[in-house]
Amino acid sequence: MKTVLVTEKEFDKASEQFSENSEWAILSVPSEEANLAECVRKHAACCVIVGVNKYTGLLYEALYEISLKKGITTSYRSLIARFGVGHDGIDKTLARQRNIAITNTPGVLSRSVAEYSFWLMGALLRNIVKGDNAVRKGIFPLLIGSELYGKILLIIGTGAIGLQVARIARLGFGMRVFAVDRYPLDELAGRMNISVRKFLNESGIEQYSSNVDILLPQADIVSLHLAPTLQTRHFMSKSRFDLMKSTAILINTSRGHVVNETDLFETLSSGKIAGAALDVFETEPYQPVNESTDLRTLNNIILTPHLGSSSVEANRRMAESALQNVKLFFEGRFNEMNLISNKNE
Repeated sequence: MKTVLVTEKEFDKASEQFSENSEWAILSVPSEEANLAECVRKHAACCVIVGVNKYTGLLYEALYEISLKKGITTSYRSLIARFGVGHDGIDKTLARQRNIAITNTPGVLSRSVAEYSFWLMGALLRNIVKGDNAVRKGIFPLLIGSELYGKILLIIGTGAIGLQVARIARLGFGMRVFAVDRYPLDELAGRMNISVRKFLNESGIEQYSSNVDILLPQADIVSLHLAPTLQTRHFMSKSRFDLMKSTAILINTSRGHVVNETDLFETLSSGKIAGAALDVFETEPYQPVNESTDLRTLNNIILTPHLGSSSVEANRRMAESALQNVKLFFEGRFNEMNLISNKNE
């Protein structure tokens, strides 16, 4: 029987789906690279399902060794399947050199992350965290918040999650939705085989631009939905924070590296914007860039430990998608897998 290794945190997120699988022996293993590599050798496994940990060398060598011992000669000799969408923890160059396929699970967590973006907006605008903390201390303060209705929401990044946020905002809360992406509007519509007008109507987008600096000054809420690339690193930094309204708030459920956390600290501590809510950080678990700019010391920010995709439903879908990639790998149906480019971005 073939063996598939799943890092323990990911196994625990969807233990039912992994435990019910009878096609292969699926084992929960440590996520730390040295231990994971040791497990690959111990169990002669050529497929691993992993989370967000960074893998820099030992894992690729172990998978390559096992593929040689088994005499695997197909174009892809082993598989690293991401339990999730982001894949910045995987070294594409090393994977390519060792004929290792890399897959992810696109589309399965869009709803969960989109919904979570609104929980963060609501928690911030309606002072929910401050109110909860006060009541627990025996205080019953007057806290006045703001409604979402009629607010201008600027969505930066119109992938599956960004478009889901746009529809919820417009149809569910009656917000005015502006959007920014690097692609021309007709190209976005063309990908869906619909007209520009239909694209805007169905997504609920009122204004669209490829120039974020034009729309930032108008936004009441800025919600980030960008992929982690060299081009998006510190996309939101001082120059763009300075363009925002003093009453505006920032929401980030995409990747931590798109926000310059030092600049955000200075912006929030000086009151240049009203608040922020972050579910992702440049270093996870969160560590401040330096002690003097620790976001945890501010009272106008909400910080959560990367919970956006952490729902029962999303975890189930991610497990099912990852296992489907494993199945396709074993069957040699590589073109049907959710392959990601084997090159570093």
